[in-house]
Amino acid sequence: MKFMKLIVMRHGEAEASNSSDKMRNLTADGRRQAKEAGKWLASRVLNNQAISLALVSPYVRAQQTFEGLSAGLKVKQKRDVVELIPSAKARAMHLILDGFLHENPMLETVILVSHMPLISFLMAELLENKQASLFDTASMAIIDYDINISSGVLSEFYHPCMQQFELK
Repeated sequence: MKFMKLIVMRHGEAEASNSSDKMRNLTADGRRQAKEAGKWLASRVLNNQAISLALVSPYVRAQQTFEGLSAGLKVKQKRDVVELIPSAKARAMHLILDGFLHENPMLETVILVSHMPLISFLMAELLENKQASLFDTASMAIIDYDINISSGVLSEFYHPCMQQFELK
């Protein structure tokens, strides 16, 4: 069995509107949320170890969330993934993710920064119990993921207002 940490994160709070959904920026609170999430992740989950791979939506708010989050983290590699958009299909994204993981079996920690509703449906794809989750802005699910069976178990859930919930 090959277990790794898989982190699924929703972008921070974004402005209500822009000329294009793709171009929506984070609010000041969204930037703060991303930085705080990065600090929590570095100390609580990663124990100051590096993230092996970050897969990030190309939308501005997700990119800005990654920038704030990674200010307090070490990230070995970042890839923008055009499929990590709000309207993407969860099953297709799960297959893409597993492709990355099987091509790179030495990855220890992977984070996805994306959007609702994709990440909610993706959780049902990724978890053994097939349970979907709602994500508030800058929330994160920490999954102990077995790449051999393409599923995992939710170990923690971080919410920026309530900090984190340990599920063990």
